[in-house]
Amino acid sequence: MSKKSSTIKLAILAIALVSQINTIASVIMADLAAAFPAASPTAIQYVMQMGMIGGFPIMLLVGFLTSKFRIKSMLMAGLVCIIAGGAIPIVLHSSLAILYVCAFLVGAGQGFMSPLLATLILQNFEGKEKDSMLGLNTTFSTGGATVLLLLAGPICNTGWVNTYFLYFLAVPILVIAIAFLPAGEKAAPAPAQAGVRKVAVPAKGWIQCMLVVLMFLSYVSYPLNVAMLIVGEGMGDAAAASLAMSIVTVVGALVGLIFSPVIKVLKLYIGTFAAACGFLGMLCAWLSNSLIMVYVAGALLGLFFGAQIAGGSYVVGRICTPEQVGPTMSISMSFMTLGIILSPMIVNAITAAVGGAGSKGAFMTSAVLFGAAVVLQFIWGSYLTKTCPEAPAPVKVPQA
Repeated sequence: MSKKSSTIKLAILAIALVSQINTIASVIMADLAAAFPAASPTAIQYVMQMGMIGGFPIMLLVGFLTSKFRIKSMLMAGLVCIIAGGAIPIVLHSSLAILYVCAFLVGAGQGFMSPLLATLILQNFEGKEKDSMLGLNTTFSTGGATVLLLLAGPICNTGWVNTYFLYFLAVPILVIAIAFLPAGEKAAPAPAQAGVRKVAVPAKGWIQCMLVVLMFLSYVSYPLNVAMLIVGEGMGDAAAASLAMSIVTVVGALVGLIFSPVIKVLKLYIGTFAAACGFLGMLCAWLSNSLIMVYVAGALLGLFFGAQIAGGSYVVGRICTPEQVGPTMSISMSFMTLGIILSPMIVNAITAAVGGAGSKGAFMTSAVLFGAAVVLQFIWGSYLTKTCPEAPAPVKVPQA
């Protein structure tokens, strides 16, 4: 492994540690509800969701921005946004509006990271090394979230405002990015060809994006509702809720570590596997009557998260030409965020329409949506298996 390859890996994996930092907001949901008793459950949930809203336009524009700015500069800007979004609530936290603005800033910072890190991997690595880096990217991003969640629970018990100090982890990561991430070059626009209409994102890419929306619309019910379920049902406190979310991230990280052999077996059915894990996880959450069941649900949803994050990048790499990878990754991450943003509105509306209520009702609705995703992903995986054959292995020429 070259020195250049090593430094790129170090920079990518360091930044990945804070690429899901907004996850810690899930721990303070119950405390926020107590701090702002006049606010509706949806208003409380949007303290976390505003992070997704902040990331959405950034993810959507990243494909365009890469032709205007260097990837290093955009990643550094993202880290600065995370630091600012975490620092402000420590001083100003008297209204939900302030927390919304800060969450938006954090989300905007994260919006640069997911598509740009995946793009760096797909552009700089090939073969088994690429598959390994996709898995490690998931492992480090979920692993970083795990550590932060484990810290967030006990810290939240000392006062929910104190959890915002954890966002300062982005400060040393910024130093690492400055020191080790190569400046790189701005992507040159592809030369125009007479009579040829350029299509940035292929039709298969848009179908993949729609499936991503459905699955993350279903998945995010767990982080939004697990703290309210645990505290509301008298199962535990914020520390118990942080452990539940930590299980999600730990299992997701483990999937990242073994992603290379997993993808070798599942190939383009990786989405089917992820959706099936999500369905079983939501089913357990819906039927839960103890912390053990909540934790089992978290483990299954961790399998979903790890398999889908790394697997989604793998699928994009299979269905796209090299020049389509960047724009398609950007759109895919944007659609993932779109599903997360819409989740409280859609899931809560469906739950109310069928007579459900509370956290259990949201888990029931999400289980049904995940069930639909299993069927659609199986059909999609079967189609891609026939239409997107793997590149043939290079022929080894005998040495004279």
